[in-house]
Amino acid sequence: MFQLGIRKKITSGFYLLLIIMVGSAILTFTIVKRVERQVTFGEVVEDFFNTTLEVRRFEKNYFLYRQEKDFQENQSYRLKIQEIFNINSDALEEVIFSTDIQHLAYVIASYNDNMERFHEYAQKLGQKDENGTTIRPQRLEHLEEQIRATGKELTEFGEKTRDNVKQKIKLLLKTTKHILLVSMLCLFVAALAIAAFLGRRVVNSLKMLEGYTKIISQGDFVEISVGEGEQEIRSLLTAFNRMTKELQIRQHQLVQSEKLAALGTLLSGVAHELNNPLSNISTSAQILSEEIEEDGVEFKKNLITQIETQADKARDIVKTLLEFSRIKEFRKEKLLFKKLMDETILLVRGHAPDNVIIAVEIPEDLTIFADKQRMQQVLLNLIKNGIDAIQDNGHIWISASNTAYFSSYNGVEILIEDDGPGIEAEQLKKIFDPFFTTKDVGKGSGLGLFIVHDIIEWHGGSITVDSRPGLGTTFIIWLPEIQQES
Repeated sequence: MFQLGIRKKITSGFYLLLIIMVGSAILTFTIVKRVERQVTFGEVVEDFFNTTLEVRRFEKNYFLYRQEKDFQENQSYRLKIQEIFNINSDALEEVIFSTDIQHLAYVIASYNDNMERFHEYAQKLGQKDENGTTIRPQRLEHLEEQIRATGKELTEFGEKTRDNVKQKIKLLLKTTKHILLVSMLCLFVAALAIAAFLGRRVVNSLKMLEGYTKIISQGDFVEISVGEGEQEIRSLLTAFNRMTKELQIRQHQLVQSEKLAALGTLLSGVAHELNNPLSNISTSAQILSEEIEEDGVEFKKNLITQIETQADKARDIVKTLLEFSRIKEFRKEKLLFKKLMDETILLVRGHAPDNVIIAVEIPEDLTIFADKQRMQQVLLNLIKNGIDAIQDNGHIWISASNTAYFSSYNGVEILIEDDGPGIEAEQLKKIFDPFFTTKDVGKGSGLGLFIVHDIIEWHGGSITVDSRPGLGTTFIIWLPEIQQES
């Protein structure tokens, strides 16, 4: 299924908002132009109406006083009405019907004719007209009524047209207001919908990455399912998976390099441990070769037994060293912890000075569920740190027990204690940080306890440290029961 990317969705949303804005702007501009025309036409209508009032005013004055100047003023304003009508007849069609316009033209013409006839008859009152009929006051009264009627029609037309224009302007302004409100509402809803849609997708993806980041920070290098979605999100998840794989590779390399560094440190001690059984084998073999033809079968059997025992001891040391140095995948299994501890001490004992005493108190049947190689690396690092702390003279106590006997949490608690100088409180907070070390420059990488902490977390356990300056240090490891292997 075709999926739009976030960029295209943002672009499409922007174009949608732009279309709404441009559309509302065009509508508003069109209506404003119409309002402008209506206002201009309203001014014309207002002028027409005011001119009509002036015509009627001088009309009344002329009827009352029969003064020529009133008639002239009346004619002047009447001509102005005619001019306004002629110029704006097309614009009038937007307000009134064409039949009404024709009627208005007729009314203006009729008013003009009647007014001129009234003026003519008023001057010839009592005389005979062109038909030989004597002009009487009744004829003037009849014309006056017609003039008043047509004048009233002009006034009513001007007033009605002015009101129509005002109503149209109000309607257009109201329409403009509605368009602006609807446009603002559409913009708000569209922007909110786009922001919510994109925000939800992006935020959900970021929250998913945050959750996976927390999982990875605990040592579980999971792979995210990319699936379907926006191209940018899929690219981000793919890059995140690549980063996770790279971190996993680098972490394995880091663990292995730290293990090799520990091996380098232990080799001299292991060589010393191997030297003792090999020396015994050599001595026993020499004695046996000298006494081979002599009597004393029991003595010779004893020498052969010593050779076999010391050879087995040397073989166990080499086997343990090889197992520890071999690269293996992380795999937990059920282990006898006492046996694992004895093998670890076998590797480190040659590194310990003669006056350093390592005491072990672990039940023979106590089992843990762990990766043998990684757990041995943890124990080796902690014991070696204790030896380095107490230097030439001191004690290291190693004990373990099942927590089910004294706690509601089933698991194994391991204590590794020393009576060294201890660790300062401000240093204790950073002891599991990478590259932090209290040793002299060149004597420690600062990665040992960092890797120890990671390995314990890989096993689903925890490690804490308790130390007081001058009284020694205790590392406390808790591992979950076998049923919690996941």
